[in-house]
Amino acid sequence: MGEPKSYKKKETVKKILKEHFHGFWQMHAESYPESVRKSIEETVQKALKCGSRDLGFALYECRGCKEGEPEPVYVCFTCKSRFCHGCGKKYTDEWTEKQVERILNVPHRHTVFTVPKELRKVFFNDRSKMNELSQEIAKVFQYYYRRMNKSKEYEVGVITVIHTFGGI
Repeated sequence: MGEPKSYKKKETVKKILKEHFHGFWQMHAESYPESVRKSIEETVQKALKCGSRDLGFALYECRGCKEGEPEPVYVCFTCKSRFCHGCGKKYTDEWTEKQVERILNVPHRHTVFTVPKELRKVFFNDRSKMNELSQEIAKVFQYYYRRMNKSKEYEVGVITVIHTFGGI
């Protein structure tokens, strides 16, 4: 019986980070604002240590048995970072479940708004602008659907999610 697929994927991402982040960081660290560099490095290091004894662990052993039998079980703590492949997936799944519980069972649309490459530095240098952008996008959709459905008196709900993993 092999390892679970999620374990293999998590280890693959860790392996890529372990083998390539240092070189990447040496070449590109200067392109990130100084205010976030330390945080980026710490986040990557935390993700690399996720699920290892380096982040702490709980030890379970039978006190009534002969020492070492059965072998003690170490349950390693996770990093709980959204950047981490395993912890981030868990965070996303839990968030999605909460949203599904809150959303009415009505027709809906999924729209992706992408920040043009020419504007990405603006948001990279001032992350608070991403929240402002999300709020304005929601207003545009609400305005549009109100105009489209003047005869129907209903409000349009909008959920915006900022996804920056790709580069902002």
